[in-house]
Amino acid sequence: MYFNEALDQWQKQVTEAAKLTAKQQEKITKAGADVLAEKLTETTKAKHPNTKGPGGEYGHLTDDIASATGDVDGRHDGKSVVGFTKKEFVARFLNDGTKYIRGDHFVDNARDDAKDAVCEAEAAEYKKIISKLNGGGD
Repeated sequence: MYFNEALDQWQKQVTEAAKLTAKQQEKITKAGADVLAEKLTETTKAKHPNTKGPGGEYGHLTDDIASATGDVDGRHDGKSVVGFTKKEFVARFLNDGTKYIRGDHFVDNARDDAKDAVCEAEAAEYKKIISKLNGGGD
């Protein structure tokens, strides 16, 4: 294979990789979102365990973490979200603090701790998609 042919083939692969659909992008970001949700659940259980009864109307904070495809407005544009669903205000108070509560920044720390694992999960999913686009198996 000549150098020009190899460059043309490489350019074709790069061009295809840059044209991911929103659904493919969501698969990639959802893989990272799932990893972050797991880390956030672990951190929440460690910092704010379920020790005070049934958790009220919405349940415990640790049971309120979810990840989903789409942005916060529900548009499917390649993004995924992670967070608390019904008790986000409680998580914010505990994370940031209030006049009466000292914040422990457990959400911020979980995000920082999960960065590498999130990137690895997204990279693995990206490689699967690119491999499939380039004729590889699933």
